[in-house]
Amino acid sequence: MLKTTADLFDEMAAGVREVHSYDVPEIIAVPVLEGSADYLAWITQETDSGSDAPS
Repeated sequence: MLKTTADLFDEMAAGVREVHSYDVPEIIAVPVLEGSADYLAWITQETDSGSDAPS
């Protein structure tokens, strides 16, 4: 399971297709209707292009 923001979905999906062994890997988006503020802030921080997060 990979987690990202909606803005980065297409980039993430392309990366999965590039490395996955299946012809048609399961790539789906599930909306986050609610979540803890701390967790949602962490996701935003980790997917921010200006962060120190590994790519």
